[in-house]
Amino acid sequence: MTDTVSFDFGLLANFVHQVINPLNGVSGTLDNLIDGTISDEYRREQRLRAARAQLEHSIMLVRNLAYFSEISIDPRNTNPSKIRKTCVIPQIIIEAAMFFQELAESRDIKIHLEDRVTQYITEGNPDLLRQVFMNMFDNAVKYSDPGSTVSIKPRIQKKSSNLIISIENRGAAIEYCDRERVFELGFRGPEAKARIASGTGLGLYICRTIIKEVHGGEITLESDARAGRNEFFIKFPKWSIQ
Repeated sequence: MTDTVSFDFGLLANFVHQVINPLNGVSGTLDNLIDGTISDEYRREQRLRAARAQLEHSIMLVRNLAYFSEISIDPRNTNPSKIRKTCVIPQIIIEAAMFFQELAESRDIKIHLEDRVTQYITEGNPDLLRQVFMNMFDNAVKYSDPGSTVSIKPRIQKKSSNLIISIENRGAAIEYCDRERVFELGFRGPEAKARIASGTGLGLYICRTIIKEVHGGEITLESDARAGRNEFFIKFPKWSIQ
């Protein structure tokens, strides 16, 4: 990355809209709790959990914007030498998935990590790597069919010995011609527009930037529109087992 990213104020306006919506939901829930509109204890707990999920989603969106702003101002902010720490990948995946458990359960969607035992580690930035998986799970839960499973599978690539983390979901599949474009800044495919009215178009762009520039890896997508399947592959060339 050598050129400063130009800031798109249209993208910013869309982003602000995305943050305001869930915050309005949180505000409405708190108002209802304060004025006694919601009196049943079970409903109170449900609404509080929903409000917490909306607040966490807003925080994630703001983190995306903050990181995007950093690399827009100075691409050297992705310099891995400034933020080199040990990342325990299964732990980071589990922490990221926990943010979406409530939303996933409300849609009867499961987020399943196949191997929780093997402690794969890599060097980089744990917070940014958690943000990558949060962005991935956010998309997966949004666009998965109710009753389906988001599967996370770690494996070692035989030819290259790279560590591969695959994330597969079933639902609105990305068209073959858009497999690279989904990582472009501001791009939203027709399947995303059909299911959700608006979005920031930042998530996957930031995922690729963090994986490539901070962790020296790659992120790619394979999709099958007929089968309704998307599978993202995150590649780590440098890794070990704790």
